[in-house]
Amino acid sequence: LVAAFGSIASTRSRLEELQSNYSQRLASLRDGLNQTLQRCGRPCDSVSLDGLAFSANFSMIPSVEQQLEALRDVSGSNIEADLE
Repeated sequence: LVAAFGSIASTRSRLEELQSNYSQRLASLRDGLNQTLQRCGRPCDSVSLDGLAFSANFSMIPSVEQQLEALRDVSGSNIEADLE
């Protein structure tokens, strides 16, 4: 269980990091495409990149830090001796 919660926490963090990186790259790509469209001129006037976005809502992945800390406390204690 500790490993599962640890994996969830690290995966969420990694996904947020990746989204940030891809968002920056996509913004750069969008800027380059807009410059190309401007050079194209009139034939490309109807092309819009307004909908070009990369986003994800990671709030659906629950934070498990509190549970992870509780599991660490339990596994670090000498519960067997307390139960004897």
